[in-house]
Amino acid sequence: MAAVCLLTACQQADEEFLIGRWHSSGGPNMIFEKDGTVYSINRGPRRKGRYYLDQESSPATMIMDMRRSEINAVLYFDYKAFSPKHFQLTPTYVQRTGEKKKPSDLKRKLLFQKLDPQDPQMSQSQFKISTTPDQTR
Repeated sequence: MAAVCLLTACQQADEEFLIGRWHSSGGPNMIFEKDGTVYSINRGPRRKGRYYLDQESSPATMIMDMRRSEINAVLYFDYKAFSPKHFQLTPTYVQRTGEKKKPSDLKRKLLFQKLDPQDPQMSQSQFKISTTPDQTR
């Protein structure tokens, strides 16, 4: 029974870990809310859907139901957390409304970094530019 409680606590911890805003340099930004709502932000307005994290599958799977948005599909991803501030999603399947589930055309891994709303320098610290004084004068 203790193992079941420990396993449940780990799952809750991972789901709690997702809550917040996440940045991906090669794809969408995501906002995960405690109530199961997910927002995908990629070149345009926010697209609202629902998410579910299945950690009992191997590998762990994230399912995003985006049927009520412009995406109009249920998206399936392999999910892997690397640290408290990093996780990876790899697209596996897509099921468009009225169609059968099929393998995703996209195969690239999306690495997400958590954005800290308490860090006022966060947006600036993502892009650092250093310059050296002009020595030609």
